Amino acid sequence: MSNWLKYIGIFIMLLFLQVLLLDNLHWLGLVHPFIYIWAIILLPIELPRWLQMLIGAAIGMVMDLFTHAPGIHMAGCVMMAYLRPLLVSGVVQDIDRMKGAVTSDTIGMGNWLRIVAILVGVHHAIVFMLEAFTFAHFGYTLLQIILSGIFSYALLLMLEYLRKNA
Repeated sequence: MSNWLKYIGIFIMLLFLQVLLLDNLHWLGLVHPFIYIWAIILLPIELPRWLQMLIGAAIGMVMDLFTHAPGIHMAGCVMMAYLRPLLVSGVVQDIDRMKGAVTSDTIGMGNWLRIVAILVGVHHAIVFMLEAFTFAHFGYTLLQIILSGIFSYALLLMLEYLRKNA
């Protein structure tokens, strides 16, 4: 029970940071960092995939409510929650014995960096492609995906560093 309270607290903290600070940070309209996805990355690996996807949908829906973007963040978060167990099982040798959150401590820093890079890329591609909903400005959308992904990845790396050294 206390672990769930910790996860809920982390999500609320990330949501406040995202909505109050990062959603107001737009550099030339290209950089839109998303750190709320760390809540999905941190979910315990032993959760069933359907529950991970349900939690991802709920997290995405909350963000959609705050950003007035119906279903966009939800789609990205559900895809992240779906892919995360596949990616973790692809890099962790003894996945059946692994318990707890997916962190750099549990799966190793190199594996964590690879998994997070893929998940950030997938999430951002879905969010920005659905937001644009056209290929007319594909170059601009691709630039948004890349720049926002790099900035989000750097912020997630800083959050993981802070978590590890706390």
